Amino acid sequence: MSTPKSPKNGRAGRRATYLLGVMVLSLALLQSACSLRTYPPIKYLPLLGKEKEVSTTAVLSRALNDRDVSVRAQAIEILGMLSQSDKNDTVKEAARQLGRALKDPDPGIRLQAVEVLGGVDGKYSNKYLLSGLKDPNPFIRIKVIEELNARELSISQERLRAAKEAAAATAAAAQ
Repeated sequence: MSTPKSPKNGRAGRRATYLLGVMVLSLALLQSACSLRTYPPIKYLPLLGKEKEVSTTAVLSRALNDRDVSVRAQAIEILGMLSQSDKNDTVKEAARQLGRALKDPDPGIRLQAVEVLGGVDGKYSNKYLLSGLKDPNPFIRIKVIEELNARELSISQERLRAAKEAAAATAAAAQ
């Protein structure tokens, strides 16, 4: 037999449930109003107080294992944003997770991961891009080659600009 609840506790419980429902509905409406969700699904956020310290990349790593392709795609997009961070550890971990996404069963996810890795600093992403050359899908291998070529082109242009500046400085010093 259950113990009867006092009216005060029942009212407080209903109020808490109502507020929680309003918050969830607000999040759902916000998500549907925006064409792009830039936060991981709620189920991947750690419960408050359960886990001491959880990084964003750890949450996104969990999202990369989701069965929903759109969740995995959003995780890759957010990892791409994190890969532009000033913190080397964050960039390194984001690149590692993006490299993990290259093993996804969905070719669209692997292609998106290659595109994002193309924008990541080469010292963190080259080994993952090079592993993408072994992908069974030819479109992904072509995209990897395109990303590596674009990276090499920008490096060559940078070196050429530096050489021109050095030649101009030498010519100015000789006069």
